[in-house]
Amino acid sequence: MPEHTPAPTPHRAVYGFAFYMLFTVLFLVYVTWALLPVEFGLHSYLPDKYFAVFVPFLVLVFAWFFAFLIYPAINLSMTVDVDSIASVVDPKLALPKGTEFTSWSQLQKGKVSQDSASKKASPVNCNLCRTFHQPVTRAPIPPLRFLDLQEVNTAYYN
Repeated sequence: MPEHTPAPTPHRAVYGFAFYMLFTVLFLVYVTWALLPVEFGLHSYLPDKYFAVFVPFLVLVFAWFFAFLIYPAINLSMTVDVDSIASVVDPKLALPKGTEFTSWSQLQKGKVSQDSASKKASPVNCNLCRTFHQPVTRAPIPPLRFLDLQEVNTAYYN
């Protein structure tokens, strides 16, 4: 299997050059048609000059509608409701792996106990100064989890 790379492969380079040439020629034909006088004699075979201004304007209006109305509407339709639990908490962080979210009370059961962090370690013999030292032990960093609003308020305002 080839490695994924942003460098153009030979067939992409050929297609890119072909499209570049095609759109350059089409642009030159468009500009020639827009600037060609009616007296030149091809006006019966070409569309009216009105379309030289109308079609690009129509494309710009459609792009504006898409960028400012349609695209935000699509994003809003895919966003969860304001009162949905998914807008408040990410169940992947709040619950253990493989558990499905059923109620808010599930999130209250996942408190981390601090009993293991309060145990004292016994003194060890230091080979440098020939004395006993009490090793400094810290509780491990708890895994990523949901912080309950009550915990946050207690930590900040209590």
